[in-house]
Amino acid sequence: MRQLRPVWRYLTCLLVLEAVFPAPSHAYLDPGTGNILVYVAISLVGTVLYFLKNLVYAVMGKARGETRAARLDHERILIFSEGRTYYYTFKPVIDAFLRRGVPFSYITMDIEDPALTIENDLMASRYIGCGAAAFARAAGRHADIMLSTTPNIGTPGFPMPRPRRVTCLAHICHGVGDIALYQKGSLDHYDSVLMVGDFMLPSIRRLEALRGLPPKECVSLGLPYLDELAARVVKKQGQSTPPVVLVAPSWGNKGCLNICGPQFMVDLARAGYEVIFRPHPQSLKVETDMLTSVHELLRDFPNVSFDTDMDATASMRRADVMISDKSCVRFDFAFLYEKPVITLDIPVRNPELYEVADLGVVWEDTVAGRLGEVVSPEDFSNILPVVERALATPSTAIAAFREESVACWGHSGEAIAQWTVDTLARMDAAHEAGTAGAASLQENPS
Repeated sequence: MRQLRPVWRYLTCLLVLEAVFPAPSHAYLDPGTGNILVYVAISLVGTVLYFLKNLVYAVMGKARGETRAARLDHERILIFSEGRTYYYTFKPVIDAFLRRGVPFSYITMDIEDPALTIENDLMASRYIGCGAAAFARAAGRHADIMLSTTPNIGTPGFPMPRPRRVTCLAHICHGVGDIALYQKGSLDHYDSVLMVGDFMLPSIRRLEALRGLPPKECVSLGLPYLDELAARVVKKQGQSTPPVVLVAPSWGNKGCLNICGPQFMVDLARAGYEVIFRPHPQSLKVETDMLTSVHELLRDFPNVSFDTDMDATASMRRADVMISDKSCVRFDFAFLYEKPVITLDIPVRNPELYEVADLGVVWEDTVAGRLGEVVSPEDFSNILPVVERALATPSTAIAAFREESVACWGHSGEAIAQWTVDTLARMDAAHEAGTAGAASLQENPS
């Protein structure tokens, strides 16, 4: 041991000298790689601190004589949100719990999540950080029911494993659509799916059969965020003069601007239509060059406006027709305002990455014609007559399609709250029955 001390002293001196007098490095680190390294470092530090905190609490609890079960932060109902983008998905459910006097916990990965500002003793809210460390914290929670709209929980490569101490992991949908465009395996580890409508069930059951999965509990309870939007809808009487066309594309490779370009908006503006261009929120982050070129192309048209507001309600209320692609916003606009949608028919890129590879069909594609005309990319340059025909679409047809597709219209939040309470009651009854059975076996062993 004495012989090793000089070696350790020597190494320690080298480390100190390296820290105090660092040698110049001639390596180059590009910004993208640097961001990834910073993200990984922050996530690792957060994970280590969270682990150490839990370890300290466990030691303190053991010193006080607490059992492990007593030390676990057991929650009956837990809502897990990735952030403010999903606030309106959860808000109607939160409101329903509070009206009923049902206590619950809410965790979010966004410090600016509006739900954190709700002041109520029934709601225990907490910001759990972001990145891999936050996913680790969410996966470590102990709850009877976890409500989440996050797909891919538990799938290989996703940073959040299936929470081992959550009895029922329930998925709340956040858009009108089937699961065909979910990534492969997105819902495989969920116990329950609170479906938009019955149209989702065949796809879920088919994937379960293909993969040998046990059947999930599937119940049609609608879309809670549409509750919130429907309550604020003010429908205008008749069409505007001139008619208003809302262009609401997706972002990336599936966006109509990346497929067909923005020239069709020039054609609409020259024809005298009022055009509202509302880019996807993600485009504002990653497609700034493309949006700049669109601004340059349309800046001289006084009848063209740009909407980058987080809430699309104002633009939807003014519009008489929407032009979009595969975006779920098509259904929001059509179902809320009973107005037609022109859909650009774009094939799915890299279908092998999505559930459509096993399902073979996308439900949204099969019903797009009930919202309005479907146009192929090669015909998109002749958009004017399509808009004229769309403006003549009767609203009653769209309203009937909505009633067929979306369950619990206007009270989805209340329906999900009721399902949650009923599920807890079933869990309690099963637990009591199991406890009584175990006691009976002890009293009358055979």
